Amino acid sequence: MYYGFPEKRDEMREYLKDILHGREPPENLIRENLEKLDIIGGETPSTRIVRSIKEKVSRRLEGMDYNVYLLSKHYRPSLNEASSIISEQEIYEVPLFPVYSKFIFDSYFDPIERQFRGRKLARIVDLGYEKEMVDYYRREIMKDKGTILTFSAHSIPLEGDDPYSESIQKLSRTIAGDEKFINIYHSQGPFHAKWLTPYPEFSISYAKENGYKKIQVVPIGFIYEHLEVLYDLDYKLKGEAAKEGVNYERVPLPNDSDVVIDAIVDLIEKSRF
Repeated sequence: MYYGFPEKRDEMREYLKDILHGREPPENLIRENLEKLDIIGGETPSTRIVRSIKEKVSRRLEGMDYNVYLLSKHYRPSLNEASSIISEQEIYEVPLFPVYSKFIFDSYFDPIERQFRGRKLARIVDLGYEKEMVDYYRREIMKDKGTILTFSAHSIPLEGDDPYSESIQKLSRTIAGDEKFINIYHSQGPFHAKWLTPYPEFSISYAKENGYKKIQVVPIGFIYEHLEVLYDLDYKLKGEAAKEGVNYERVPLPNDSDVVIDAIVDLIEKSRF
């Protein structure tokens, strides 16, 4: 299960309308999203990557009596169509996010579980804690006195109790070991009053105030590259860092590599009914 993003520019209006629960999106919001796409090269690789993940997981599980489906929260096929697609009695729910958040994950689990009451359901969470994922980031991070290790994640609204922030910090420490690090949260939306911080710009001010010449961003709140990484980090944060004389580097995401496929399959097997 993944968030979704339109493959064609003329689908942007309907995509945003779905996010806004049927309300017509304002023209400036449509324009803003299209402009972001243009800045990162005209398209996001996210849909291609998640389809590749689905196909690779299917091949890995071939002969093991699994069928693999790919459903989207805001694209097609939709989570709300699950009951017309899936007939199996045992269902493994796999949101393609590395760290559990009640705010994020419930919006994926709830639509599925409403449609499949009475069937066996297993929730697959915390892919980011799997050994394959942790080892991947440990290999990628830079150990350099002039670089501040900066773990990034998508922000969430500050509403109710959610283990997300604590879990992101725990995973950061697991990966960083004895290395100094900071956390930032980005891609805050316009529909809630308060969002999890510090904002990305904190990494720049922290670097300058503490004598670091470079920030190395490690997006542990994501599995694959999409607009929130390519625009909010690689364009916006990188540009702001350059203005302040701070170098920017971003660790590649594992995307559809064996690292991700191994982590997903291992968690499914651990949760097997």
